[in-house]
Amino acid sequence: MTNILQHRRKLERSQNVKILASVIDWTVALYVVVPALVICFFLYKDFILNISTSWIVHIPLVLFIVLLFIITRIGTIRTYLQRADRLFLIQNRKQMIRLKRAGLHWSLSKHLILLGTGLALLAPIFIIIHHITILELLSLLLLLFTTNFMKLLFQLKLRKWQQLVSNIFMCILGTVCFLYVPIIITSLIYLILLVYCTSYYNKHYVFSTKFFDQQVELDQVAFYKWQSLLFQIAPELRSQLVPKLKKPRLLWKNSKRMFRRSDYLIEELVCKTMLRQKQYLFGYLRFLLSGIGLIIIVPTWAKIIMLGILYFTIRSLMQSIIQQILEHKIWSIFQVSNEQIHAASRRLLKGFVDLPLLCILIIFIIIFVI
Repeated sequence: MTNILQHRRKLERSQNVKILASVIDWTVALYVVVPALVICFFLYKDFILNISTSWIVHIPLVLFIVLLFIITRIGTIRTYLQRADRLFLIQNRKQMIRLKRAGLHWSLSKHLILLGTGLALLAPIFIIIHHITILELLSLLLLLFTTNFMKLLFQLKLRKWQQLVSNIFMCILGTVCFLYVPIIITSLIYLILLVYCTSYYNKHYVFSTKFFDQQVELDQVAFYKWQSLLFQIAPELRSQLVPKLKKPRLLWKNSKRMFRRSDYLIEELVCKTMLRQKQYLFGYLRFLLSGIGLIIIVPTWAKIIMLGILYFTIRSLMQSIIQQILEHKIWSIFQVSNEQIHAASRRLLKGFVDLPLLCILIIFIIIFVI
């Protein structure tokens, strides 16, 4: 059974690594991921050092607690079951129980580690601003962990409206218990609830085969979670079929030229392709607007760094988009030389990269001077 669990976890890890590698290549890792991690570290350090004078001191404690109860969740209790296991594992009941129990322990342990890490990062807010002790933070960890486990059981047993009512009640109960009930009493109550939830799950979902199909379906959803998220972000990756192109009603109503000069053929076709193929345009705008947002919120010393990172990121993205467009078979019809392609690429990079970032730099200089 250990071999089955290890094999399936290894298979899942390999698939997640492939998905991650398809999204984050060396350019994204070098220009986005690594600088983002470094900047986040210094931003967090700067936030902790100036937390007493930060805007966050005006947010009441009760709002933090309610938000934690709302946004934290376990997700899915992994069972690592597959539909082909029905005959084999039902005939070998002990192995099926061990596999489900191992999935339960792994899921709860991972959620506890993530929840503890999140509370550890938020600990300065609770300790410095709201004067919460370490013991009270541990009690909050127990409350959140137990509440999330109960939310998961509600999701498995109740209807949607019943889940909503139950989640609201558990959120209010947890907030009231943490703020107004002594720590020892609160911890004992939620420890009893945790033991009861664990025994209930073992009885109805580990030792029983009644919900086998439901558990397999939920586990498959968890297995393909990152792949589904990638398809939601980029729907064109779901199929290898060529997407149908639609003319925008305003831009190509009369199919006029975008540039007056006849030697700007490459630039015009690239711009029109970006406007028709929405993934190119939205990808460019997503990086540009995200970078502008980060430049606005980071401290003064990090703005120039973020501007440099945004420059190289947008430049690499536009070079990739231009290269993909120029690889289309339609370019075999047009008689364009390599010199024309390089000149057009330079002009496109100036228009899509240099000009927007120069405008951003001028705006920030004017703001700081004023």
